[in-house]
Amino acid sequence: MLWIEKYRPQILDEIAGQEHVRRQLRSFADRASFPHMLVSGPRGVGKTTVLDAFMRHFYGDRASENVTVIQSGPLFSQGKAYLESNPRFTTLYKKDQGVLANFKHIVRWHASIKPLNTAFRVVIFDEADALPQDAQNALRRTMERYSATCRFVFVTTRPAALIDPLQSRCLPLSFLPVEPSLIGERLRAILAMEGKTGVLSDEDLDLLAFSVRGDLRKAIMTLQVGVETGEMIDPGDIDDTETLRMAEVILEAIRRGDHAAAQKSAETLMIEYGLSGRDLLSRMRKVLGVCCRSPALSLLLAETDSLLGNAGNEYIQVNAFLARLAEMKI
Repeated sequence: MLWIEKYRPQILDEIAGQEHVRRQLRSFADRASFPHMLVSGPRGVGKTTVLDAFMRHFYGDRASENVTVIQSGPLFSQGKAYLESNPRFTTLYKKDQGVLANFKHIVRWHASIKPLNTAFRVVIFDEADALPQDAQNALRRTMERYSATCRFVFVTTRPAALIDPLQSRCLPLSFLPVEPSLIGERLRAILAMEGKTGVLSDEDLDLLAFSVRGDLRKAIMTLQVGVETGEMIDPGDIDDTETLRMAEVILEAIRRGDHAAAQKSAETLMIEYGLSGRDLLSRMRKVLGVCCRSPALSLLLAETDSLLGNAGNEYIQVNAFLARLAEMKI
């Protein structure tokens, strides 16, 4: 079992760092109310974990009935395939309508459900930066209509990707990178619970805590690999093996004209490996640099990087990049 799941904090007091956020959430729980929220911060710093713990604290045993989580990235990248395969949405899915129309219907339905033993229920949009602008505009009206009985929470690494009307309706909660000292403490605690104290040196643990740049999730994953192999591995080395190998798979799919396979591999890197659009582009740049160099390719990489920094949907920009790359017949 992955340690990031086995030792996932269940209550707010177990969270490493983010004291300013936890203090705010505790005050919400004391008042039995909270506003719409925009939760932002780097990957691996505990955004989803803190929200899960807070919802359990706020709703108790009724958390699962009163909270709906919508994975915005997979929904708008996979479209109808995602809606058809997700048991939470299959009963609401309308085959004769598009993804956006289904999204609006699903959100309105969940927002209108009567909350159980509480004043309001919650809809959480994970990877909220993947929401197209049309979807965000529709949410603005839905938030106004159901504000008395539903709260909306947007979770993202790029809050600027949300339109101003949504941002203005939400209380911002900003997560910071976890301090190396706190990461070190958490790693040592996990080793103690696993009965592995002393397997890795303090120097290796301190170096790991510093090298992940505040990403506690990556630190725990790297620690587990180090314990199981008996050798401490640089987190960057993990990225440069698995994710670079996936980037090579994308390139091979493009070369044989299988755009669907290339797109699926790219989505896997972004969804399962947690890479941002720019992270993926960086891996592709490394792979492409080995086999070909041209002004046109350099321009394409630069333009895509600029679009990823300003556009609201990374999946669309990555897909467009792959399509243009295929046209270059590299």
